[in-house]
Amino acid sequence: MERTEIDSQAIRSVGYDPATETLEIEFRTGRVYVYEGVPASVHQWFMKIPSKGGFVNRVLEPKYGGREVTEPSEPAIDLEAALRASLEDDERPSREN
Repeated sequence: MERTEIDSQAIRSVGYDPATETLEIEFRTGRVYVYEGVPASVHQWFMKIPSKGGFVNRVLEPKYGGREVTEPSEPAIDLEAALRASLEDDERPSREN
């Protein structure tokens, strides 16, 4: 979904799909949330209201319950494999000249 940058202290950009009534919000922290079943009228109010962060907390979260869809910024590592490799490295005898 294409998002538009907005002037807000808490929110970086907002996207809306009227066909699916889906509102997508990217916060300044980099996290992205999707709110489903949001009527066009609510989206219009959201875009007009000065305190968008407050609107999210007072209206969107309680009524539409956002779901985080943030893409990971780094590839996920297999923690168990990394720990085993680390332990194996520690157990190898060191070679001294």
